[in-house]
Amino acid sequence: MIYLDPSSAKISEAMTLHFDGLIDKVRERIMREADPDLSVFFSEKTLKTVLTGTPDKLITLQFVFFSKMLPGYSYSEWKTYPKLKRKSTTPKTAAKTATAERYDKAYGQLKRIFDYEKFSKKSNAGYSAYDLAYKLDICTCTYCNRMYTKTVATPEKITRPEFDHWFAKSRYPMLALSFFNLIPSCNTCNSSVKGSSEMKLRTHLHPYLDRPEFKFSYYNRTYDTYGFDIKAVPGSKTQKSIEAFKLKEIYEMHEDEIMDLSRIKTAYSESYLSILAGQFKGLSISEDEIYRLAFGTYNSEELFDKRPLSRMKRDILIELGILK
Repeated sequence: MIYLDPSSAKISEAMTLHFDGLIDKVRERIMREADPDLSVFFSEKTLKTVLTGTPDKLITLQFVFFSKMLPGYSYSEWKTYPKLKRKSTTPKTAAKTATAERYDKAYGQLKRIFDYEKFSKKSNAGYSAYDLAYKLDICTCTYCNRMYTKTVATPEKITRPEFDHWFAKSRYPMLALSFFNLIPSCNTCNSSVKGSSEMKLRTHLHPYLDRPEFKFSYYNRTYDTYGFDIKAVPGSKTQKSIEAFKLKEIYEMHEDEIMDLSRIKTAYSESYLSILAGQFKGLSISEDEIYRLAFGTYNSEELFDKRPLSRMKRDILIELGILK
């Protein structure tokens, strides 16, 4: 898991681009799709929050919307809505049908106004998910740091990271285009592992709010085979996020990386990096550059998103004593 610093220049610039690229489209859709009460709700200040507000403000605004737009709204009623939409052999009562219809109208308007499907399509001629991905320049999955998620958008849109909706867009349609609700990720983490599972700010890490606090470790399964362990405070947000994204299970497929690093330790009694430094004597090359050449990743946490497996390799190298 990678922390995305919202105060960094590239994140700030991407957020500004995101707002400028969407605000006029959203205004137009409100005029076209929203009923009068809903139009009044989406003031300029509210739209600014929807598109660029911090995660805590987003979730608060979502529930303010329901409390103002749906007479008799209650949190417990809202939670039943997804169940009411599922196909069932049990006939719905008149009350349940009426509840579903009330939410259908609000959800329908929100989905048409904050239309992620149009935003995500290659055929979108205006500002799109490709522009956001290119500007963010997050090159590996924010959640697992295993897969490259580089963006290729010139001369045509070819590939980009998927955007995970940290607050699932099926349940929170108003947040479908919110900057801090669009997390660059790989298909495995976004679709296969997380899907529409509900995350909460008090129980799970949000990449734009929380720095993950954990370390990769290894253990010997047999004499020459290894397994991964991930050490975090039990019950912490970090631990729950590790479990939610099944990082331990997924990283087990990379045990060959531990074997390679272990061979380096066995082959060199001195510091491996010191030996490499000697090979580049007389050249203007930094310790960080030597590290990157040796292991294909970055040592600095601020650069972990640039190369896959950066955090894991750094932690295992320290544990093996190859890196001080």
